[in-house]
Formats: sequence, structure tokens, C-alpha cells
Amino acid sequence: MGSIVTTFVRGLSVVVPVGLTVWLLVWLANGAETLLQGVFLWFFPAEYYLPGLGVLLGIGLIFAAGILVQLFLLKQLFDWAERLISSIPLVKTVYNSIRDFLGFFSTAVEQRSSKVVTVDIGNGASLIGFVTDNSPRFLTTGDLVAVYLPMSYMVGGFTILVPQSRLTASTMNIEEAMRYTLTAGLQRR
Repeated sequence: MGSIVTTFVRGLSVVVPVGLTVWLLVWLANGAETLLQGVFLWFFPAEYYLPGLGVLLGIGLIFAAGILVQLFLLKQLFDWAERLISSIPLVKTVYNSIRDFLGFFSTAVEQRSSKVVTVDIGNGASLIGFVTDNSPRFLTTGDLVAVYLPMSYMVGGFTILVPQSRLTASTMNIEEAMRYTLTAGLQRR
């Protein structure tokens, strides 16, 4: 009986991640297709539309937004729109959280300040964290560093302020460390 359960659980550990990943990708593609098909049909006749063009249009629009936001005038307009969004109480919390979460993984943030560290919490124990600010502006004393500690299996975590002396640089990159912490160290090698 034990080997049947073990085999079933092993099968689940293969099927569920693959199934959920495929489901999420299909869901995102269908959403983009449904939303952007209408945009495509505004500009082109229906006979030119082929399934999948909505997804391609979405990828193209995201790429174009990345290029356009680098232009001075559009950058100023985007900054103004962000300030406007940041003045709306509930909207600013959701928007800023999503922006900061996605920005955490961008190469600009990685190159600027984020690095993987272990934080010594005493008695030989350590936590994996990400340096987010080497010198927090609101602090006036000490050598404190802001470190984000993600929680396993959750989108959340803690930002702690610790002395630089309690940090040790890790050889893991951000993606490896995030995967390791979010899965509580249970990921496949």
C-alpha cells in the first residue's frame, strides 16, 4: 500500500506543476487573444485575422511600451500618470505593489542594488534574503541595510533592517534564491 501511495504522490509531483503551468499559459494567452483581437480588428479587416495574432499584438505592444517609455516626453507623461495613480488611495497600493514586485525581477533592479545574502540570526542559523537598500534614507545612524525575506509558498515576506556585519553574500542568483525560498528548499535539482 505504501508504494502505491508513494508512486501516486510522485506522479502528482510531475503532473500538477506541468498541468498548472500549461493551464496558466493557456489562460494568459486566451485572455490576451480575447482582449487584443478587438484591437486588431479596429485596424485591419476580419479576413486578415488569424488565431494567435492577439497574443503577438500583446507582445509587440509590451515591447513598444518598453521602447517608448525611454523617450523623454513619454517618460514625463508616464511619470505624471504614475503620480496621478499614486494619489488614489486603494489603487496606489495595488499598483505600487505590482510594480515593485515586477521591478524586483528586472535586470535594472538586479544591477542597481538587489543581491542575494544570508542573514545570520544567531545560533548558527541563517535566512536567505535580498538586499533592497544599502543605506535606507530614513535612518541616520548605524550601518543598517534593508533586506527582504520572502516567505515560503506565499507572495509576501518581511523587510528587516540589519547591520551589514550580519550579512554574507550568496553565490545564488536572484532567480535561484527566490525559487529556493518560495518552495522551502524542496525544488528539484
